[in-house]
Amino acid sequence: MTINIYNNLVKSPEGCFKRDVIEGYGLSRVETDVLWDYVNNFVKEHYLACRFDNQIIFYAVSANEPAGKPIKDCRLIPVNLTLYRHTDWKIKAKLGIPALRESLAARLSEEAHHQGGLLSQADLAEILIVDKSTVKRIVKRIKARGDSIPTRGEIKDIGPGISHKARIIELLLKRYQPTEVVLKTKHSLSSVTRYFENFIKAVYLHDEGFSIVKIRHLTATSEKVVGEYRKQGDGSLFDNPRLPLAKQTFIGMMIMPGKQ
Repeated sequence: MTINIYNNLVKSPEGCFKRDVIEGYGLSRVETDVLWDYVNNFVKEHYLACRFDNQIIFYAVSANEPAGKPIKDCRLIPVNLTLYRHTDWKIKAKLGIPALRESLAARLSEEAHHQGGLLSQADLAEILIVDKSTVKRIVKRIKARGDSIPTRGEIKDIGPGISHKARIIELLLKRYQPTEVVLKTKHSLSSVTRYFENFIKAVYLHDEGFSIVKIRHLTATSEKVVGEYRKQGDGSLFDNPRLPLAKQTFIGMMIMPGKQ
């Protein structure tokens, strides 16, 4: 059996690897096949990813990991992050270093998010070589403009401040189109749709007299977010007079062609 492996594969990297492992470590063919698959996949994922000279590979927490889970227990995935673009020097020259840092923080967070990872504020501080307090100010300025930055704290509703879900609902109630909300918040259309559907469920349960705890349980929405729905801004989002029109606009946008 080993001779067949040599004859068929010895001229390939796979064949050389398997021959050396069988001869040097006494592994069986099955064990060798398993080891080769593991090593091959590991190298492809961590070392052969398409990366340009202006990018780095950074290990970010997977977006699938829940809030509250210790970082040491979270799955980390490699993401390509662009440290420099030819337009960066123009931003610095015209608007200064603070604006450049805001642009970098937003870009890095969005790139990681699009690849299935989430950067924390501590990650951004490490990459940008600044204090975490500086990153906090950057995030605060970005959100003060009405924009969004998809850090782990923002996406997973960790820490103080308005959640991204309540922010999305607020925009929809202001009659922004779902596609506009996607651009403003850097969330996918499917996520925006899901948040609004859960909000409508929460509105119904609120009208039926359910408590925040019950609404949280039945909609799988955090108690913090449900509380924001009730208290945000100049009144409860549940009682917002624009809610019926927003529902009509949203439903109309979501109707698939051919089903009208």
